[in-house]
Amino acid sequence: MLALYAVTLGLGALLLFVVQPMFTKMVLPLLGGSPAVWNIAMVFFQAALLAGYLYAHLGRRWLRPKWQAILHMLLLAVAFSALPIAIASDLAPSADGQPADWLLGSLSLSVGLPFFVLSAMAPMLQSWFAHTGHRDAANPYILYAVSNCGSVLAMVAYPALLEPSLTLGRQSLAWALGFVILALLIAACAWIMFLRFQAQGADHRAAAENGLSDQVDWPLRLRWLVLAFVPSSLLLGVTQHITTDVASAPLLWVVPLILYLATFVIVFARRPVIPHAWALFIQVPIPRAAAFPWPAITEKAP
Repeated sequence: MLALYAVTLGLGALLLFVVQPMFTKMVLPLLGGSPAVWNIAMVFFQAALLAGYLYAHLGRRWLRPKWQAILHMLLLAVAFSALPIAIASDLAPSADGQPADWLLGSLSLSVGLPFFVLSAMAPMLQSWFAHTGHRDAANPYILYAVSNCGSVLAMVAYPALLEPSLTLGRQSLAWALGFVILALLIAACAWIMFLRFQAQGADHRAAAENGLSDQVDWPLRLRWLVLAFVPSSLLLGVTQHITTDVASAPLLWVVPLILYLATFVIVFARRPVIPHAWALFIQVPIPRAAAFPWPAITEKAP
């Protein structure tokens, strides 16, 4: 059962992060190869990801997991109407309009719903898994490491394998096929949760036993929210610099995002590669050293 949930989350994350460079490359020729295209797309995808997390969170609070699963399967069915991913012929950018407005509108209409449905998968399936009674149900967050492994794989595979070997049309068809397979896997995860359902999730029971629920108050939540903006804004800043001063290409788009996602794999792994104490120690000096304006090293002519 854990393997099924892990495979489902891994495939979902792979599709979630493959569609980002794929669709952005579709719109790039229409906007003259502007380096701002990827950064605007990143803002949209991060906002959609946050909306998906909010949907999963509110669904967990307001609905029983079984009803949440039914609602999500209905949304998956509706999302099939947007497949295969493509830019509608009547969405050509106007010469006197704002490219950013057109790009955000195209993203919303062409890929918004499938991306929104996929973005809710990680927290939602972790919540379902916590209600299955599995021996690891008290710590469903190990699945988040698997999810981010799928994300990193997608970021590596797209510029190295998918982009050179498949046209955009075939990439879109392959993505649609993967979405169909994923929908079947999500249905299987929901069915297992129905069969082995336990009313109170094991993660909530573990938190209550350890007194963790009482420690998470609103000031702490707001602090987490503010801190979460820091790496996200730095990611966008570095990406904007690379796409502006180096080149606007998928191979360079994904490098900062790979590093960003790799940190989640390390943190949420059952056995982290880097001990927590080390991570706390190096997280301040390394970014400061990277941001320091080191002088360029040049050779003097003899």
